[in-house]
Amino acid sequence: MNKTKLMRYPVLITIIGSVLMLLMLFLPFASATEDYKEKLLKYEDEMYVEEIGMTNGEAVNISLFEFGKMYVEAANQGMHKEISIACIVIISLFAGFSILTLLLSLFKKSMGIIIFDLLAIGTFKIICFDFEDRGVLPSSSFDWGIVSWMVYVIGILVFAGAIWLFVEKRKAKKIAKVEQVAAVQE
Repeated sequence: MNKTKLMRYPVLITIIGSVLMLLMLFLPFASATEDYKEKLLKYEDEMYVEEIGMTNGEAVNISLFEFGKMYVEAANQGMHKEISIACIVIISLFAGFSILTLLLSLFKKSMGIIIFDLLAIGTFKIICFDFEDRGVLPSSSFDWGIVSWMVYVIGILVFAGAIWLFVEKRKAKKIAKVEQVAAVQE
């Protein structure tokens, strides 16, 4: 039996899941509440955060990447510098763990995928705790976006794919051993 055929689907699942995990940096992390959304869309061409070039229309849904840019600008201006730097580091860690999960998926390293997937989910949980603790989300203006629950679904998908990959790699090793013994006996 072909070793790569056994691993095709679990590898595909982990790669697609890892790519989706990375894409979550750019999907809505925060979404404006209905009342606030109306206000933003009423003046959609006005600037919401001028320093990063975000208009009110773009602020209806704010991604983690955009939050990162806002925190970079806040740190540059000296506003709540320690908090801003901590947020930048945590968001960067989530991105880094997601990238490492993708790389290990490409190299078919199941244990590494599991470790960095769990680290990405844990880091995301820290981001959510921090935002909730400081009252950033949920608030009267913004609520959690689609990413707030999607990360767990994708994380579990990647985790399951990595476990499946681990099992298929073990099967492939056993099959290779049996084939090797059969070849020696001939």
